[in-house]
Amino acid sequence: MRLPRLLLTLSATATLASCAFPDKPPSNQTPESELVYDERDAIPNDVPLPKPGVNQRPVVGVKKVLVSVVHWSNGDSLKYDLIQKHTFSDDPGSFQNYIKAASSGKLILDGRVIVHTSGLRPDICKSGSPMPIALATSEGDKAARANGLNPADFDYLINIIDCRGGGSAYRPGRIMGIYGQAGSSHVYNHEFGHNLGYAHGKTYTRCPSAGDRIDAPTRCTTINYGDTGDSVSGGRTLYPANNRWYSGWLDASQAVAISRSGYYRLGVLGANGSADPQLYLINRSDTPSQLALEYRKPTPFDNFPPSDNRINGVWMRYTSMAGSVNNTQLDATPETASTADPALAANGRYIFDSAAGVIVRVCKTTPTYAEIAVGVNSELAPSCIRPTMQPDQE
Repeated sequence: MRLPRLLLTLSATATLASCAFPDKPPSNQTPESELVYDERDAIPNDVPLPKPGVNQRPVVGVKKVLVSVVHWSNGDSLKYDLIQKHTFSDDPGSFQNYIKAASSGKLILDGRVIVHTSGLRPDICKSGSPMPIALATSEGDKAARANGLNPADFDYLINIIDCRGGGSAYRPGRIMGIYGQAGSSHVYNHEFGHNLGYAHGKTYTRCPSAGDRIDAPTRCTTINYGDTGDSVSGGRTLYPANNRWYSGWLDASQAVAISRSGYYRLGVLGANGSADPQLYLINRSDTPSQLALEYRKPTPFDNFPPSDNRINGVWMRYTSMAGSVNNTQLDATPETASTADPALAANGRYIFDSAAGVIVRVCKTTPTYAEIAVGVNSELAPSCIRPTMQPDQE
């Protein structure tokens, strides 16, 4: 029996978020301490939602992007060819290919990379405040006009100067600044996520448990970042499912609300041709306002090994989505010190969210879907031993 499908609504903030180098490309298992994030440059940026009351900010179709590489006349470390490789090239790991994969082809970035030599390196880039987005923006504007281009003709602007390292972007917005030579495409994936409206996430860890029950999120410890399934929150992977829905990359058949207790099949995130939803959302009367569930399998950007917890269980995030996406990953293996094994496995354990009256257990996982049993409205979740049903009752 197919249950009603209903998409949900949520609420808003906007900031300038930052990502600092070093940008040595690690594996998805890199400890969080090697991923350096910086929250110091935060400014309001209240871009209204396109449709009042609809908490999505779709970014689809073909969008024009201008990458301006600005050299100082007295020298710098920027490498034009490497920047082009990381941003707009056929390289499998390029920013352009990352966005194509994350959006399942619904967003295509049409990029152009230009170069310009400006004046002497400013004093602010020697010892002043870090991550000067105003300087990068003005230098990018000069670069565009020197190349006969109008920055207003582009949907997104990436302005690169050598200025003590790091990167920042308006959240949401259309401009990012990069302040040194990145070692991979990660900084572009990260900062563009902020342009799309994605905030740095958090993680609920060390949640109390008793037997097979894990209590969340009440009395869990909240830490910053630690989400290896999100390039803006501690990972080098594709964006989470609910972020993709927010950006218009999942349709109404792929993102479904659970409003009744029962059994549900959760398809593989990003799988082509799957009839199963790739995102389930459960409304909460508490804050955060929803619980998001997704199921991943390996991709070139989610290159987890076959035995990895993150591709053998259901990933869960508490989320609020409106002016921005604010996620808190749930660590469903609280007995380990790592947050790199967050998925709820099909091992008899279940999540009990007493504040929302929600229970979630994973009954089984397969190469193409995971089956979950969910209880809502303070009802018990069904047992994973399903009653025999006729084919037309499925």
